[in-house]
Formats: sequence, C-alpha cells, structure tokens
Amino acid sequence: MSFRYLGNKTKLSEWIIEEISRVIPAGSSIADPMCGTASVSLALAQAGYSVTAADALAFPVIHARSRLLAKQAPAFKAFGGYDKVLNWLNSIPPIEGYFFREFSDAGCPANGREPRLYFSASNATRIDGMRLSIRDLAISGKISKLEHSLLLHTLILATNKVANISGTYGYFLKELSKNAMRPIKLESLPFEQTPGCHSVQEGPIEKLAPNLCVDAVYLDPPYTKRQYAGNYHILETLAQEDEPIAVGDGGLRPWKEQASDFCYKRTAGKAFRRVLKHLNVPHVFISYSQDGQVQEDELLSLLNDFGKVTVHEQSYNRYRSNGRAKEGHLMERLYHIECN
Repeated sequence: MSFRYLGNKTKLSEWIIEEISRVIPAGSSIADPMCGTASVSLALAQAGYSVTAADALAFPVIHARSRLLAKQAPAFKAFGGYDKVLNWLNSIPPIEGYFFREFSDAGCPANGREPRLYFSASNATRIDGMRLSIRDLAISGKISKLEHSLLLHTLILATNKVANISGTYGYFLKELSKNAMRPIKLESLPFEQTPGCHSVQEGPIEKLAPNLCVDAVYLDPPYTKRQYAGNYHILETLAQEDEPIAVGDGGLRPWKEQASDFCYKRTAGKAFRRVLKHLNVPHVFISYSQDGQVQEDELLSLLNDFGKVTVHEQSYNRYRSNGRAKEGHLMERLYHIECN
C-alpha cells in the first residue's frame, strides 16, 4: 500500500507504538484524531488497542474507515465480491469529465489557463468514469457505507500511483513521468483482522477533543507551513465526490476554511494549548518534528502546563516530497503528558 503524504508515520509507527505500550497496555482505548493516512491508527489496532480515528479532511477519514473497520473484504452482494466489483470498475468506459477537463494534459480548464498535467488524458478519463460509477452505486443503495468508503480508498490509492507529481498535489511536473503514463488500475487491498473495537469520525480536532472518552490520545499535528487541504486537494475531491471550482494554476479546491492553525508559527502554539485544554484524558502522546513551527523549548514549556512531560527521540532520514533522501537527519520527538 503506497502513500505519498507529508509527515506519513509508517516508518516511525513501530517506535511510536513501542513507547505508547510502555505506558498503556494493549486492550486500552486510544484516539488518533489527526490520523492522516491512518498508518499509526492501524499499527495501534494491530497492537491490540481499540482505536478512535478521525481527521478534519474527508480523504483521511476514507482511509481510516477502510483500514480499521473493514477487517475482511465486504460482501459487495450486488457484484459477488470485492474483486468482482474492482474488475467491473476497471472495465468502465472512459469519460471526458471533470478530471479530464481540469487535471489532464489534454484538458481545458474552466479558468482558461493551459492544461494542468496532473494526469495523462487516458488516466483522467478513467478516473472520471470510475468515480462517477462509485458515486452512482452509493446513491442507488447497491453498496453499503463501508463498501463505498473502501472503493473510494482503493481509487485514491490507485490515483496516487499515476499522479504526475513530486509528492504533493500543490503543483504538477512539467512533463508526464513514466509513472503517470502507466494505466491506472484498481487493485485488491489487504485487510487486517485486528482485535479491538474501532470507530471513525470526521471533524477538526478542536471540535472533537472535548468528546473523546478514551484512555489516551495520540496527536500528530502538521508541523510545516504546508496546508494539507491545499496540498492534497485532488484526493479530497475524490473523497468528497464533488466538482469544485479549480482555482489558479494548480487547480486547488477552496481550502482556506479547512486551514490548520498548526501550520503557522504565529498560531501553532495557541493551537496546541487550545486542544490540550479541551482534552480530558489521562495520557496524551504527541509526535512532533524538530523542524516544527513550535521550537522544542517553547513546546516543552507549554506542555508542562498540562502535566508531567516525558520526551522520547528517534532520528530518521530527511526526505524530499518525491521520496528521495536528502542529506542529514531529522529528529522526531514523541512527547508523553501524564495529564493533571
């Protein structure tokens, strides 16, 4: 399963779970309300925790619902199974729709700019055909909510593999890459029979925090100035199943209402304080990079207002958004607060 995602914790999840397990035992309940790709949520579930995952954006919620709640392949009774519905979707005729117009090398964006090279024309038309077919299945009632999420999850992952980007969707490459020229294909995904009782919610952490009734909360806030809502606008459009006005050269969907205060130096510290103030749990764990908007001494001072703080550190390679290693290392810190 491939995720090209800022701050993806897949490579750090084993270390994170190990440190959490020293404090709260397997079988406990834990929330991951800024779940992103749900990599840590899934790792927690695999370790025996009951997980509540959430995010402010729709596409991470789709990932979390599929990875946590689909413990085995849903029945897809209208088609006779998961693999059969994927075969059907892979055979859907192409459509020159929204993705073709706004995001393909042969498109004609509504704002009059040159074509946006996010996808080859052939892949964009197939994305259009498949996304409309998935939406029609949901509207007709032929698939359940979980089956709907799983198909969108599968489409998002397939789309990500053929996207003509360096790592985020803030902009596209000047020429179509080899990956972008490969035909998109929906592929069957694995399922995890995890033991816990899981749930998935959608909403910003600021609204969810007061209602989280769990043994611990794991927070993974944005630490760079890049807004996820803008940098992953195409994935959000797939999840929302809409056709928003594509703004500017990059074709971004309207995203400012989903902007995170954690991405700005002037507001990140206040965002930490606001969230922690509304959490009513015994333990809080926070992943944060040394490159974060809040410096270590400032963050430690802030966290100490809420309880006893222990800091764990793990070094890892720096990465560009295209996945290639940069020179040097980053320090990831996991802060544990035993709350007052």
